[in-house]
Amino acid sequence: MKRICQRCNVISQDFNLWCQEKYCPAENATEIFDDGEWFGPIEIVQPIVITRSAIVYHAQRGEERILLKIANAGCEDKLRKEARAFLELAKSGQNHFLPVLLPAYPQASVEEYPYGRTVVNERVKYYEVFAFAEGAVLRNLLLKNPQPWYPYAGWIVSDVADAVSDLHRIGKYHLCINPDIVLVRYDKKGYPRTMLIDLGISDSGSGIHAAWNENYNLPAYTAPEIVSGYDAVSSATDIYGLGMLLYEMLAGHPAYEYHLKKDEAVIKQVMLGNFKSTSRIDLKDIPDIAEKAISLQYNRRFANVTEFANALKSNLSIRPVESKSIINWRKINWRMILILSALLILVVTLVVVIFMNSPV
Repeated sequence: MKRICQRCNVISQDFNLWCQEKYCPAENATEIFDDGEWFGPIEIVQPIVITRSAIVYHAQRGEERILLKIANAGCEDKLRKEARAFLELAKSGQNHFLPVLLPAYPQASVEEYPYGRTVVNERVKYYEVFAFAEGAVLRNLLLKNPQPWYPYAGWIVSDVADAVSDLHRIGKYHLCINPDIVLVRYDKKGYPRTMLIDLGISDSGSGIHAAWNENYNLPAYTAPEIVSGYDAVSSATDIYGLGMLLYEMLAGHPAYEYHLKKDEAVIKQVMLGNFKSTSRIDLKDIPDIAEKAISLQYNRRFANVTEFANALKSNLSIRPVESKSIINWRKINWRMILILSALLILVVTLVVVIFMNSPV
């Protein structure tokens, strides 16, 4: 087990963290499990993404591959709310842009245990379990290619918007959208297919600052009305997060640079709202959609997520529907097929032997 600081990404093998940046809260860093370590009955395969609020792992529970999300210290309430929101959304029909929530404990029901808890190193850890999903974190993809082809950027953001719209339908806001919580895979034809692996604060937004924690989101992606202390959020606050995703993929960089900067300095830039144009003179309307979505005043943004998504989709070609094989080869129990085949061969052999030895 290692320890990592989510602010500057310093990693310690022996739990002794030190950073030359005096503002770095390294002493409050969270534990990160290594490959092959155990979290209760769950074996860790590898970390997928580390955020300020949680760490998501590829893991194994028995013979089942899963996604395991463990809340970081101080963010337990966020995970509990999120788990209940995932459960509520699943009951009304599983959105294929969201992961499938599984029961936290084996042989339990997801309705009874949408999240679980266990004690590690004398600390209570809250966690969620999801069905495994293929893909790479959007942040990692943008490190390799900061400016994806604009239809790909648009399709990714419209997928996330669909999931966020579902959350709004049950009266909750996300408020924590950023590239760390978007999982992207490419289908056989090379088209991006997106999954939102985090539902943010999953709250109605009333009295937001009483419920808000600075570790819930990176300041560079947090709406001005939240960082300013103005106690009012709306669907326009999530439109801001969607706009930040779109802007970053169009411009090739975040609207506000934040790496190795103090949170206070980043918040100051967010409050000023002085982001540069995307400079995408090769595109019509889409850059304007992104810049309108991240307007400083939320009443200048789109009225709701549907309006934002429709404006975006009207400037994109239609993405082909993913063709899926009738047979899911990965889910076939090959061991059972081999056993049955061997038994069939044995039975046929016995019948032949009996027939050959029987009197004519």
